[in-house]
Amino acid sequence: MLKQRITTAIVLGVILLAILFYVPMEVFTWLALAIFGYGAYEWSKLAEIKSKVNQLVYSAGLMGVGGAIYLLYLDSSLWTLTGSLTEKNYNLMFIACIWWAISSVLVLIYPRGKRVWQHNCIVKSSFGYFTLIPAWLALVTLREWDHAINFNAGAWLALFVFGIVWAADVGAYFSGKRFGARKLMPNVSPGKTIEGFIGGIVAVVILTLVVLWNQNVSFENWPVMIICCVVIGVISAFGDLSESMLKRDAGIKDSGNIFPGHGGLLDRIDSLTAAMPVFLVFFTHYYN
Repeated sequence: MLKQRITTAIVLGVILLAILFYVPMEVFTWLALAIFGYGAYEWSKLAEIKSKVNQLVYSAGLMGVGGAIYLLYLDSSLWTLTGSLTEKNYNLMFIACIWWAISSVLVLIYPRGKRVWQHNCIVKSSFGYFTLIPAWLALVTLREWDHAINFNAGAWLALFVFGIVWAADVGAYFSGKRFGARKLMPNVSPGKTIEGFIGGIVAVVILTLVVLWNQNVSFENWPVMIICCVVIGVISAFGDLSESMLKRDAGIKDSGNIFPGHGGLLDRIDSLTAAMPVFLVFFTHYYN
């Protein structure tokens, strides 16, 4: 199983890097929307939408709403000339952060708070839109950073966010396997342990230190950067736990089966959906 997971992860990593660094921005934007549209199709099962037609309508609806927000509300403008988020884009990312704060609370109090949304198709469907649309916009925003000056600047920025999430995930996996004894949130995800969670955060700190050292960042800025990255690592874990909570309610083990050893698309991007908007809010403040 581990060999299969590693093989799939390598193949997906190569594909991701190729798309991230070589696909033109205009194509990347809509390709990413199509991918998140498929994510919405998987989410429809978490929302317990039974009809295949309604599942496809839900997916198409997410792409339609996302595209309308990008073209009409944001006017395809994501960054200011000074390198910070536009006011409208910042507002969307901030709302996404509020949503993740709410989602984290739902995870922490589970199963006590589930009566608000349990088996409620409309509420859980709205959860999907609140999760996936800001995540798509955040990914496109990351990729477009400094694009006019350096084609790949945004790709490296996005890769750093991915690296934080991957470090948290890999660190948690191996630490949990080796040292895991105490359950983190057994009602939500019985397989996750406190030791694994700590190992994931340690891995995030190590990655952050390596990047800060490599980029010759002034030492006086290290504490705030490390704290920000740790927060992103923590919220990425809640992204994973949030999906686990919904899968548990729907009686589903994996969101899909398109990736051998990894499950569905949502199983691979659940942590990223939380991490990217939070990172952008931190980044625009730090950059300024």
